[in-house]
Amino acid sequence: MPMDNEAIKEVNAILKWINVADDVKDFYLKVGEVEISLSRNENSSFFADSKIAKESAAAPVQAVPAPPAVAPAVQPAAQAPAAYEQPAENEVVIKAPMVGTFYAASKPGAPAFVNVGDRVKSDTVLCIVEVMKLMNNVEAKVEGVITKILVENEQPVEYGQPLMVIRTN
Repeated sequence: MPMDNEAIKEVNAILKWINVADDVKDFYLKVGEVEISLSRNENSSFFADSKIAKESAAAPVQAVPAPPAVAPAVQPAAQAPAAYEQPAENEVVIKAPMVGTFYAASKPGAPAFVNVGDRVKSDTVLCIVEVMKLMNNVEAKVEGVITKILVENEQPVEYGQPLMVIRTN
């Protein structure tokens, strides 16, 4: 069974996250008949010397049909400002811990975890970053007030991308 476009995007997101995660040394994934196995030593990244990178040039690639032409779910103009400037002295920028999809609420139609102006504690869940159907809670880690939410619900996010700003007490 071939992987669909969405599964390929999710695997790519995980591989990007793993490539920047210092503590991940080995990775194995099997989806249907597709298997990916990567390992690295202390001074390498997965993509620089991985078995998959060496074999991908020689291996035949199964073409995945392009999705029908439709407008993207999130237009670039609708995205939050790409470059958040320096935070003030009493502000903390909450960044994406991994590549994935940002969710402001626990499920569609549910109220957002937080809104601008909300007071949060260190253990307050701010949002979810989902990757490969795994939901990862992002907690505040500080006490303060939400001053900015920099991404839209269901927007793809990159590792280290600013998500929110909290003004500390």
